[in-house]
Amino acid sequence: MSLSNDSRKLIQVLSNETSIRILQVLKSENMSASELAGRLDLRLNTLQYNLDSLLETDLIRVSGVKWSRKGREIKVYAPVEKLIILIPGRNTVTRTALSGLLQECMEDDPDLRLA
Repeated sequence: MSLSNDSRKLIQVLSNETSIRILQVLKSENMSASELAGRLDLRLNTLQYNLDSLLETDLIRVSGVKWSRKGREIKVYAPVEKLIILIPGRNTVTRTALSGLLQECMEDDPDLRLA
């Protein structure tokens, strides 16, 4: 299976339990790094490593900024809605082939709808 560096990074991030926990918390509420660290009981440097990986793979974004009592800028993070499709064993996929695969998946699962 041939994977690009982007695909490898995405798979690595999605297989990381801490990254998944961050995404689950952000799904319900946008938060700063310190708020996330407190909620998830993580050291800030561990959390920041995972936030950087999630940002790099476009799974989260900085949704805004707030200010600390000391006047420091604090980033607020939010999840990114993203459809991720992994097709093992395919080196290239044409738009037509991808459309066919999506249609096939939708036929197999009537509850799946494309927005």
